[in-house]
Amino acid sequence: MSILITGATGYIGSSLTFKLADRGHDVRILCRQKPAAGVYERPNITVVRGDINDPASLADALKGVDHVYHMAAFARLWARDKDTFRRINVEGTRNVLEAARNAGVKKLVYTSTAGVIGPSNGEPMREDRPRITGFFNQYESTKSESESLALEYSANGLPVVITNPSRVYGPGLDTVSNPVTKIVERYVKGDWKVIPGSGNDVGSYCYVEDVVDGHIGAMEKGRGGERYIMGGVNATFNELIATVSRLSGVQQKMWHLPFPLIKAFSHLQMGLSSLTGRSPLITPDWVAKYEFDWALDSGKAERELGYRIRPLEEGIAETIAWIRENRPA
Repeated sequence: MSILITGATGYIGSSLTFKLADRGHDVRILCRQKPAAGVYERPNITVVRGDINDPASLADALKGVDHVYHMAAFARLWARDKDTFRRINVEGTRNVLEAARNAGVKKLVYTSTAGVIGPSNGEPMREDRPRITGFFNQYESTKSESESLALEYSANGLPVVITNPSRVYGPGLDTVSNPVTKIVERYVKGDWKVIPGSGNDVGSYCYVEDVVDGHIGAMEKGRGGERYIMGGVNATFNELIATVSRLSGVQQKMWHLPFPLIKAFSHLQMGLSSLTGRSPLITPDWVAKYEFDWALDSGKAERELGYRIRPLEEGIAETIAWIRENRPA
């Protein structure tokens, strides 16, 4: 089976690429430049030069392809050009969907985000529950627009399945999509000593291998026109840090940083960005979303796709072991 993956050099995409290759599939990865990492040099992994905003390159890349995983996205806090989010997340997705339909692709799995589902209010969010707030940032809003495009194409003959991963962690590439693992690493090395707010806000923490398997399940079993939350263990930030401390054996004094202070810092960062053109460490719109709970219900993916939620203790233990072996201080 021939498979094309966009975003294959990202955190989740790279793990998916290797797993599919290990299973014997012919995997093509769409890249604007040849990846520097030699890990992609395998007999059944082909690097195809192209860009999701270049329809001609997509048409070439999709020749003879059966299945597509569209994972490429602009998943950052900020862009110097505000149109970047729309150009990549919306128009790029439109280009991929159109090219896939023209090429006669049998099925496409589109990776969205649980940020589109929205925060929770007393009970975990499901795919069919209405969002309780507006969107907090351009990443969420443009991913929501691209989901609408995916559903439109699915209704018109191209089977598209949407996945909504939450806060993914675990071994893998060091990218902007892997902040939870970075927090774990910094805590283990004694560099993370801050808890935002009270630390009682809830997030849904999912292990990267489970999310990768969930994507494969979405391709094999997912229903076109449906979205599937791929969340994890619903836990507070305090519980996350306590788990890391217990399993790593590292104990240190943690400081609670009030949200008003974090907001003030984020506005200062935005001011500096306007002067220097450098990306801020954090932005006000991203601070706002973390004042809410983000508990998720992945029951639909568990029932229909065989999705598995790894216990937090197991996933964190494996992550700590990987950090200590691969990223020593």
